[in-house]
Amino acid sequence: MQLEEERKLRIEQALAWLRRELLEMQLQDQELLEKLLQLHSTLRELKAECADWESSDPNRDVFGARARSSSEDMGAPVLSRRFLRLRANRRNSLP
Repeated sequence: MQLEEERKLRIEQALAWLRRELLEMQLQDQELLEKLLQLHSTLRELKAECADWESSDPNRDVFGARARSSSEDMGAPVLSRRFLRLRANRRNSLP
């Protein structure tokens, strides 16, 4: 009878450990979702800012700039101050 009680206790302990692990995973999932939503929001803001920037200068060669801004572009991208601030803030918010 004592062996059965010990076995039952070990199973209960294992289940308790699993519950704690699952709870921790759920919390991590929530944190990741919040970060992804923040990133999505930031990307939308940056896209809107880029669209405003492109439309603000009528002399700017928009199509040529878009063609050169592909992944094959070897030049340094032009970054706005706002983008640099947002990027710096995002780095600080990561664990």
